Amino acid sequence: MGNRDEFAGSICVVGPGAIGITIAARLCLAGLAPNLVARGESIGFIKRNGIRLFDLEGEHHSHVSVGRAGDFGPQDIVFLCPKSQDMPEMAKDIQPLIADHTMIVPLINGIPWWYFDGEGDRWGGFDITSVDPDHALKKLIPSRQVIGTTTMIAAERLRVGTARTIHPMHLTIGELNDHPSKRLEELAGILRRSGIDVRVASRIRDAVWTKVVRNLISNPVTAITGATLGENFGDEHLAAISQQMLHEVLPVIAAYGSKLELDPDEILESGRRLGEVKTSMLQDFERGSPLELAAICDAVIELADRRGIDLPIVRAITGIAHFKSRDRRRDVA
Repeated sequence: MGNRDEFAGSICVVGPGAIGITIAARLCLAGLAPNLVARGESIGFIKRNGIRLFDLEGEHHSHVSVGRAGDFGPQDIVFLCPKSQDMPEMAKDIQPLIADHTMIVPLINGIPWWYFDGEGDRWGGFDITSVDPDHALKKLIPSRQVIGTTTMIAAERLRVGTARTIHPMHLTIGELNDHPSKRLEELAGILRRSGIDVRVASRIRDAVWTKVVRNLISNPVTAITGATLGENFGDEHLAAISQQMLHEVLPVIAAYGSKLELDPDEILESGRRLGEVKTSMLQDFERGSPLELAAICDAVIELADRRGIDLPIVRAITGIAHFKSRDRRRDVA
């Protein structure tokens, strides 16, 4: 790859959901012509109609090269934008895109499968079975090629090929070993050219925990209650539950040598400021789609159990969310 201002390599976005469409559309606006991997009827629809993004700058309509992973050769950069529970199956499908030089950028929620990679023998090769039960991700996606990320893009998929976001777009990126690198600089440059605010983290796991906590204390609660983020953090009863969940998880974060990047009160306040935004988990619940409970909730409980840390409120809310998810999918079916 060359200078970030002269990037002429290949970029692929995998998954035409809310985040995938947002990233692909912004890359198009920067003149970077990404490929887009989709499935089923989405391929034909996007071929005919292109993709649309409504954001703070207005409406953007772009045509992209769309198909299955096997339709494209090895890529220089691959953005993975699925729901976290779809990652193991996706890892099999995307193998044609990955060469030794490919930079892999997973934009997923929750505790990532790579969490214990890149830190030498510190954790003795721990795995997180909640998110990678068969070790497929560890086997199929080389950790040395992964860029750690957290995503602050409140996007909603309106229909096939169309997404909307009404807030600024932020990404945090970092190497798994927390060292600076030229490829981080290049990736940051590409994203900034695309109108996405990027921060290079000195400790990517602190950024991960900060995002995980934001999701943990809002997503399952809103899936249960139907509340928007503004309601979740503005209502005294729901806000109290979220606050208790946040403080329960602080010892877990510390037990793994990390810390939040923001004060807990600021996390709660920032959630309230997002207003009438539906969490991704609430959107999935309303569609009858599987919820990202494994990565956002179950993985945190798994890590707590390893350290003997009790999470009574987190565990209770997670259990109710699992029940609601199963019950909702039966209704839709």
